[in-house]
Amino acid sequence: MELVEKTDDHGNTIIFKRCIGRTFGRDTRGNVKDQLDKIASFQTRPDDVLLCTFPRSGTHWVYNMARMIQTGTLQYSGTPEMMEYQDISIIDRMGSPRMFHTHLSYPFIPKAAMEGQLKIIYVLRNPKDAACSYFTFQSKIKNSYYSGNMEGYLDAFLSEEFIGSGGSWFTHTKEWNSAMAANPDLNISFLRFEDLKKDLYRNILRIADFLKVDRDEKFLKKVEETASFDNLKKEHTSIAGESELWKHLGDNGRMPIYKKGIVGEWKNMLTVAQNEKFDRVYKEKMRDMTGEISFDYN
Repeated sequence: MELVEKTDDHGNTIIFKRCIGRTFGRDTRGNVKDQLDKIASFQTRPDDVLLCTFPRSGTHWVYNMARMIQTGTLQYSGTPEMMEYQDISIIDRMGSPRMFHTHLSYPFIPKAAMEGQLKIIYVLRNPKDAACSYFTFQSKIKNSYYSGNMEGYLDAFLSEEFIGSGGSWFTHTKEWNSAMAANPDLNISFLRFEDLKKDLYRNILRIADFLKVDRDEKFLKKVEETASFDNLKKEHTSIAGESELWKHLGDNGRMPIYKKGIVGEWKNMLTVAQNEKFDRVYKEKMRDMTGEISFDYN
């Protein structure tokens, strides 16, 4: 494992770990490889749910609404346990039904998940909003992995030398898309951030159906209300939003998770030139992707 700190000609600095030729977040446990081995061999249970996202793609929002549906309660569950950052023994001891999370690219998830032995919820957000949201997040946390301006950040995001969990947004998205197309064993529900924003209740019904839980319409309507962005943002300010694991990044581990939660914020953050660069790189990097993915950018 190599800890990489790169500084460009304008003083923009990014920090990440490099292992087996891939990039991982600085806080990935240990030498990364040992943690990846533990994740690969993780012993799952039939009622486990693994939430998979690239950073800033609606992780906490989807986690909390899916957790409400899974448990039949309206309690705010805070931040999910993340496989690459948490001691695996802590996840192993969680009571059933469990729901845990990873930002990891597909090749690094538990082998049991690849074999369909647990349910996977995969959420994808349009890359421009994900990139801009991640920049804002990095600007607000303590001990940030990135220091600098948007131009330098965008250059890093569009490269493979980024704060990933096994790869850039492009690698992450292509590998998950290829896996869904090629692996019939996957027990997976694919959600789009933008679809959730358009019709939250319809997607709550999808999640309930996927989890095969019996929740009546009245309860699911309450989930829709309770899991609204503004309500979760408020709940995050309570003690339930604190996390011992992330104390070095935020107030009592309460990270600045909830920003605006809208579609199209990139229009307020990217210049015309930056957006054109983004489009050029996207076209180049995604031209060999299996199948097609369309995005709502508005």
